[in-house]
Amino acid sequence: MSRLKHGITLYGFGGSYVHGNATLEDVLRKARDIGCDGIEIVAPQMVQGHPNPSVGWMDSFKDLCAEYELDPVCYSIYVDSGKHKGRFTREAERMTDAVASMEFAKYMGFKVVRSQDALLPTTMEKLLPYAEELGIHLAIELHGPYCPTTPIFQEYYELFERKNSDYLGIVMDFSAFASGAPGNVLAPIPDGVVHKDILNKINHHYATTEIPEEELVKMIYAEGGDEADEYAARKLLFSIDPYTAKFGTPYWRTHPDYDGFRRLLKYSKYMHGKFYYMDENGNCPGIDFENYVRIMKEENYTGYIASEYEGTDPDDAEQIRRHIAMLDRYWEKY
Repeated sequence: MSRLKHGITLYGFGGSYVHGNATLEDVLRKARDIGCDGIEIVAPQMVQGHPNPSVGWMDSFKDLCAEYELDPVCYSIYVDSGKHKGRFTREAERMTDAVASMEFAKYMGFKVVRSQDALLPTTMEKLLPYAEELGIHLAIELHGPYCPTTPIFQEYYELFERKNSDYLGIVMDFSAFASGAPGNVLAPIPDGVVHKDILNKINHHYATTEIPEEELVKMIYAEGGDEADEYAARKLLFSIDPYTAKFGTPYWRTHPDYDGFRRLLKYSKYMHGKFYYMDENGNCPGIDFENYVRIMKEENYTGYIASEYEGTDPDDAEQIRRHIAMLDRYWEKY
């Protein structure tokens, strides 16, 4: 493979879209101007009439993709388990919704339908014949705080191994492989309130070493920091979110699972290159994209990597451009 195949998930433009500063067509035009091989749309966010879009809307979407020369690659859905008062959806209902979504995706020209882990491995297996008939790659998303060794994803892996089908697979999201708080986590704090240079150093140590938190606090003061820096570190860098804590892993202090990434890669036709911030030098703090791209190159990965921006910079297009340039730089390096 001579080059990396780039996708852009329109979700990365969600900030301007949900605030009414950009239409769907504006977002598609942005994706075209940045330059990419394919796009992803998150159905509940941008598909009019979701979960049952009209033929008219789908035709207009296809026309826009043709006009802007964009290849529809991934149609992202969720399992709405709580849409009935007083009970969760039954498996037959979840399957019906998934099949309908695959049919809509097929009509619009998408190749991949991405769901999340509420679509259990046993249900996913039952959906395989429908995916095969439609020619759709049905993929489950591996998203942080889950990782390849989380028990439910070991079950998915066993399913993929047993079926060995082109129509079942995984969308690996780089939130599952991040280490350290995102590079923009300190951005909301006004300049001068804390020593951001010191806190960035502490964040790097927290993400890459086993130094206890109390020792890191002492390092803050040794570097010339103060109580405001300690408070910010404890609140923003060291925090264990109650939701993620139940998985037994501090949200930020994780160790990238290179072996797990390599093991799952053969079942991936599309992945989320999740990122939160690209600095002006083309670096992405907290996520070791270089070594993951190296593994992709070594394993002859031929699928897409979609730049998925979840930061706060109003210039989302520039952030995505930097991300694509970084990925290409690492791909060419190896």
